[in-house]
Amino acid sequence: MSSIRPATHAGSWYSSSPTLITTLQQLLSKGQVVSGTKHLISPHAGYKYCGDTMALGYSKLDFANVKRCIIMGPSHHFYFKNKMQVTSFDEISTPFGSFRVDADLRNELLGSGNVTPMSREVDMDEHSLEMQFPMLWAAAKLRGADPTEIKILPLLVSHNSTKVDFELGKLLQKYVNDPETILILSSDFCHWGRRFGYMGYVIDSSDIDDSLENDSEIESLTQRSFSHKSSHNVPIHSSIEILDRYAMNILTKDSKGKYYDWKRYINVTGNTICGERPIGVFLCAMALADTPCRFEWAHYSQSSQCFDLEDSSVSYASGYC
Repeated sequence: MSSIRPATHAGSWYSSSPTLITTLQQLLSKGQVVSGTKHLISPHAGYKYCGDTMALGYSKLDFANVKRCIIMGPSHHFYFKNKMQVTSFDEISTPFGSFRVDADLRNELLGSGNVTPMSREVDMDEHSLEMQFPMLWAAAKLRGADPTEIKILPLLVSHNSTKVDFELGKLLQKYVNDPETILILSSDFCHWGRRFGYMGYVIDSSDIDDSLENDSEIESLTQRSFSHKSSHNVPIHSSIEILDRYAMNILTKDSKGKYYDWKRYINVTGNTICGERPIGVFLCAMALADTPCRFEWAHYSQSSQCFDLEDSSVSYASGYC
């Protein structure tokens, strides 16, 4: 008997009603397909927060001839190291129907030694993967594809060494150029505020350039430092956007060393991009495939605008290539 992953976040993070597909397709219809687009960076917050940004990214996907979708997300609740985890379920439920899991690809990855089964408890608790499923179904239907004919494979990434990132990238190498495969990287961007333990601040992109050149961390705001308004005349929400767009520009550049540029940026800025590790594995796969991938950006938004140290926000960006 097939095991079915329930839609555990339905009714809280998004509506459990089948009519949700109408709402999602209204958002998706605001964007147009970009021919050949098979890769996506997509946020994973509740749809009321990131639905517009998420849908504008999904609207770019080209579902022509697609038979498979690999979804890579960060692990929010369970720490593991130097492995990638794969769903143990056979089907994935949404309010609209169930996706079939690509069991053949799962077995292929499990045979590598670098991939282990995800516990069902971890799987059902993880929102970074689940938030992609209903939007993927709605986008496929809108573009005339049959979601029941698209097999999916959810993968979870935690903490890896550079060596393991490239080993995992090698496992995915042949799929990044496969016209029958869509690959989705689930990631929010900056989580800013005391509750996230991150209060990085820059005035402009040259602050980041200087930190990268000198291998030094960017400023972290404190009550005392922020009181000197003359040196902090850029609103916090604008500083956050500068940080995020610098990261987005790295992913836009056509550079064979993009993985290392990405990791250096994360180390120096500390930007709390929760999907930075799945993105890193993807960059390794692209480098090994010797395939350029210049992300374009469909939309950027923030959950709220930060003006003082008591505020907090999460950033959302949707990129495609």
